[in-house]
Amino acid sequence: MATTDDVRRRVLDASVALVAEHGVRAVSFREVARRAGVSHQAPYHHFGNHHGILRAIAQEGFASLTAAMADAAAAAAEPRAGLVAAGLAYVAFARDHVGHFRVMFQDAATTDRADTPLPEAEGTYKTLVTLATAAHRAGSGANLSIDALSHLAWSTVHGLAFLLIEGMMRDKRGTSDEAIARQVVTALGALLAPSRAAERRGRAPRRATRP
Repeated sequence: MATTDDVRRRVLDASVALVAEHGVRAVSFREVARRAGVSHQAPYHHFGNHHGILRAIAQEGFASLTAAMADAAAAAAEPRAGLVAAGLAYVAFARDHVGHFRVMFQDAATTDRADTPLPEAEGTYKTLVTLATAAHRAGSGANLSIDALSHLAWSTVHGLAFLLIEGMMRDKRGTSDEAIARQVVTALGALLAPSRAAERRGRAPRRATRP
């Protein structure tokens, strides 16, 4: 016999699959219940209404995305590489979790009636800013503010992710989506690299040695 948690999970999974196949507007509790193999009242019992289920999908999505970005960055050798790794993790998450990703940036899912932002979404943004700050302090994007660097990184990887999951960057030469993502995000990292002049300015002068 299915437990309450099992039913909730089945309803959530069915909703995510429906969004991945047909978009956010396709989510109806009747269809979700049919796919999940539960009573028509089960979605209402667990999520209340359409907003409730979208919010739950967004919460789960942002929590998973934050963890993926943080784990990827932690394995990198230095701050700029960490920012690049987090960007690649962002795109990979979007490609692997299309249903979640399509919901996560819907106003209906990310704010409540008091327009309070979703805490999990705030956590993802704070992770991005932390990584951008570390990269900036290490010399990346030195001519940008930390806010500008954060927004540049976010808009680049988010736009790239959207284009890939919607099939709008298909390469006629057969280049994989993963290869395209790596190409673009790595290029962004290269553009943000400290110039050689800046690196020289940041080095301490050598002391003259006596003969």
